[in-house]
Amino acid sequence: MSDPAPGPTEVPAPGDRSRIGVIFLVLFLDLVGFSILFPLYPDMLAYYGEHDTGLMAAIIARIKALFPHAGPVQIAALFGGVLGGFYSLLQFLVAPFWGKLSDRIGRRPVMLIALSGSLAAYACWVFASDFTVLLVSRLLAGLLGGAAVVANAAVADLTATPQARARAMGLVGMAFGLGFILGPVIGWLTHAYLPNLDGHGAFAGWGLHPFSNTALFACALSAVNLVWAVTHFRETLPAELRGNRTSDRTANPLRLFSGGLGHGVVSINVAFLLHTALFAGMESTIGFLTDERLGFGPNQLGPLFAAMGFTAALMQGLVFRRLAPCVGAKPLVIAGLILLIPGFLLVGAVDLWPSRTLLMVGIVVLSCGTGLVFPGMTTLLSLAADARNQGLAMGTFRSAGSLGRAIGPLLAAVVYFAWSPAGPYLVGAVGMVVPLTVIALMRPRL
Repeated sequence: MSDPAPGPTEVPAPGDRSRIGVIFLVLFLDLVGFSILFPLYPDMLAYYGEHDTGLMAAIIARIKALFPHAGPVQIAALFGGVLGGFYSLLQFLVAPFWGKLSDRIGRRPVMLIALSGSLAAYACWVFASDFTVLLVSRLLAGLLGGAAVVANAAVADLTATPQARARAMGLVGMAFGLGFILGPVIGWLTHAYLPNLDGHGAFAGWGLHPFSNTALFACALSAVNLVWAVTHFRETLPAELRGNRTSDRTANPLRLFSGGLGHGVVSINVAFLLHTALFAGMESTIGFLTDERLGFGPNQLGPLFAAMGFTAALMQGLVFRRLAPCVGAKPLVIAGLILLIPGFLLVGAVDLWPSRTLLMVGIVVLSCGTGLVFPGMTTLLSLAADARNQGLAMGTFRSAGSLGRAIGPLLAAVVYFAWSPAGPYLVGAVGMVVPLTVIALMRPRL
């Protein structure tokens, strides 16, 4: 039987600190799972393209048929877009289900199920010398990726006032920022410096591959997360708030466009979807832009991603958390969206004027912008949703983000091919006007 859940409070009691620690780690590892592959995409394509004669060979043949003049960098960009989009599309489809289930039976059991699934997915990746096995591991990670939904809902359970929730959501945003910092860096460092397991004769026939060291490290992190949750995470949703409503609930992922979840939820979901799609398109193509124009390799990409995430985390954990209780989340979201427009333009300009200085200035501006947008939109969503539907509302919010991460890399890759390396960034600058307008027109109460 789970521990009894206290009601929400403005400042977490000492006994709640371990639960907040679990929430922080869950959210951190969720983004690590999405971003750890970023610096590895080109090398992974080379490896599976050389060793896989089944599904991977068929995919490459199809890409070459669609884009006969595409070079190796372009094919690698599309490969990364498909792989990242596949993972996020699955998360989009299942996030509302996990949110709904946690509203019915509680946060703790759903979190433990999801964390166990993540551990299984990483373990599968360790032995994914075949491309099909790699896809199975990403399938598991996507389908069982409900821990972040539950973690967001648990934060809402533990905070009662708008001021407390703004501070807590700033911490949530910082967890995502740190995940984005360390995900690509973990991928780069573990692949470059840990022993190459598939090179040892003792492991012959185990299905190991050059990326098994990275996968094993991620597996160890996931195991620590699961053990910590089992031993420290207590239930946050009071029993009287569980399972009270069923007729108006659905696991349909398109529920994110339904107005029945509370004032402003649809607008926030749409704005977040568009922001995430455009930003994910930048994330998935910047490695290929810098490779073509600046000659960047994994040793340059790792520090670049680290700088992006470090700046975003500072904005989320320091600037947003300090300013949101004073000025509110909405003005900070608007400021962040405005910053993203010149950030996209500056990075895109590297295609015409290759310059590391220009790139870094653009990256800093982009990181400052998204560092305000994510915690701000999360806070707006938590305040807009009905108290009894926090889990479901957070599920639809996560679905919006997952859908954005699914379509963003795919669309950016196509634009990269059909137009120019600067194309995804010009589209991002123009497209960011839409979520800016949506948030600006929302009612003042949020």
